[in-house]
Amino acid sequence: MQLTSRGHALQRTEDKMEILDLKGSLEFSPERHVYKFLADTPFCSISVVGWEPGQISPIHSHPGADEIYHVLEGEGLFNDGRKEARLGPGDTVIFPAGEVHRVQSLTRMVLYRVQAGAERDPTFRDAWPAP
Repeated sequence: MQLTSRGHALQRTEDKMEILDLKGSLEFSPERHVYKFLADTPFCSISVVGWEPGQISPIHSHPGADEIYHVLEGEGLFNDGRKEARLGPGDTVIFPAGEVHRVQSLTRMVLYRVQAGAERDPTFRDAWPAP
């Protein structure tokens, strides 16, 4: 098994179409939201994320990658420090590279997440940046 620089199994197979099993990969935990990586290449990663009601991500950014969330199930609040939006099934939000953001689940929530960019590691903050 080939691993990426982030230690995730490389799911990409050259010259072959791949079918990703979102439902079969989905997990939930009462402690925190659970990311299950479906594909991880040098330029993007795809994951399905299970959230229990009330779970909140830390305030953070991804300086070298856009982060795109598509809500498959449930509802949550998506916040960039200036605006907060309540999103539900079928809604998509894009946080451009470097934009500070936070996600909070209101109900049990399932997100499809794409991170587009080579440097996807988060930078955490204690508070929102000053306007």
